[in-house]
Amino acid sequence: MPPRDPGPIPSSLGATRFLAFGDSITWGSLSAYDASFLYDAGPWAYPPRLKQALDFFHPGPAGQTPRTYTVVNAGEPGEWAFGSFGGEGRIQSEITAHRPHGLLLLEGINDLANEQSISQTVTALGHIINTARANNVTVLIATMFQTYETCIPPENVECRDNARQLVVPFNDAIRQLATGRQNVYIVDLYAALGTNHAYVGADGLHPNEAGYERIATTFLARIEAVFGIRSSFQ
Repeated sequence: MPPRDPGPIPSSLGATRFLAFGDSITWGSLSAYDASFLYDAGPWAYPPRLKQALDFFHPGPAGQTPRTYTVVNAGEPGEWAFGSFGGEGRIQSEITAHRPHGLLLLEGINDLANEQSISQTVTALGHIINTARANNVTVLIATMFQTYETCIPPENVECRDNARQLVVPFNDAIRQLATGRQNVYIVDLYAALGTNHAYVGADGLHPNEAGYERIATTFLARIEAVFGIRSSFQ
């Protein structure tokens, strides 16, 4: 279970169902030490860690049946945001199936790594947001943490750029996308994970165990800020 960032704990939350939506970073993939393959992070993925934290820190009023939270892991490894077979084509069916109160959106790096433009990628994210809002779902959209170039040893014959130089302008575009939209909030993973590679695995793209913990902690803090109820009347 991820720790909380310092700060007051809301007495209760006004939402219990969340849909974590994105690619393999949401699904939870870990890189091998030499970046030659990926494996399933399992309970290290951020959605189950976030659920544990929500259940622990926000059980509801004392003396009542503890409140439980749902954090559906709707990550799809390799998915792009763009296209009918990407996130913008999948989002409605996931919302219909799970009826979340909040959408936790982290997507777009696969588009950029495959030479799609920032504009096209952010437009696709905008369509995902529009679909969520049309279903009265609050959106928490994450910035992308810094990625890094990596080469697979020992020959280093395969190197991946991981769109590392596009991350900062992409995040600027995400912030602009969210500005002024009702019930759309930024979750700043770029600021939370920093730029020192400490939270990213050997492939330069997927978080390590500490990175997934930090992502869960950052989403938790934003959920508390957006959905927190501090009144004594619950």
